[in-house]
Amino acid sequence: MKGPPSLGYVDSHSHLSDLRLESEVEAMIQSAKLVGIEMFLQGGVGPEDWERQRALSLRHPEILLCFGLHPYWVIDHSMEQCEEGLDLLARQIAQASALGELGLDFRPHLVKDSRERQLEVFEAQLELAEIAAKPIVLHLVRAFPEALQIFETRGVPRAGGMVHSFNGNIREAEAYLKLNLHLSIGGPVVRPENKKLHEAVKLIPWSSLMLETDSPDQPPPSRQGGLNEPQTLLEVAETIAQLKGSSTHEVLDITSRNLRQMLSLS
Repeated sequence: MKGPPSLGYVDSHSHLSDLRLESEVEAMIQSAKLVGIEMFLQGGVGPEDWERQRALSLRHPEILLCFGLHPYWVIDHSMEQCEEGLDLLARQIAQASALGELGLDFRPHLVKDSRERQLEVFEAQLELAEIAAKPIVLHLVRAFPEALQIFETRGVPRAGGMVHSFNGNIREAEAYLKLNLHLSIGGPVVRPENKKLHEAVKLIPWSSLMLETDSPDQPPPSRQGGLNEPQTLLEVAETIAQLKGSSTHEVLDITSRNLRQMLSLS
């Protein structure tokens, strides 16, 4: 495999500010750099996480900020608290490279009484992304029809965005691609039994593809039971290279350029 490009590879989605990584994050960043990964776009959860992202990026400018109200945060907070979070996000989003995670998570064990609140906060963040001209980082789980209806009604913010940790089928991939959204693929693609995702990856155009680890979550089988970290991006890239008949380097190079272009960094 050829060496990394001069700008290095990019992990398009991780949570290096996660408290579970507090004692390990420095070593994880260095391990990632040893295999050519030089940039890390974060996924925002809520105001407390935004503060931790900022502190980490002061030590590591290669960590790109991403602020948003994650569906998990919305589920755990009242509408009044969500409105306060939205006000804070509106004041701080200029500091970030992207707005996210935003979205919908309608898994039965999570949703509780939050369905309408999630929808309202999701639409409010889409409007804020449009005003701020920031690309969006979407968390969409068990909510494909609802999300698609919203996008077909109001459109995607003009700066575009990506569906983080896409793990859907061909039909879902085609619908998101028609909206000019990027699809970011992570650890689940490494699982041999994940045939529906494998088939979807084969049809995703190179220009719409991104790679992520979602560290410390969603580890590939080689890390099952432990915390994920950015260097496992190479396992994701190797699997996609096999599916698309390419090289690991080419997959990493193209997807890293795609992320930089989405963020207007190149």
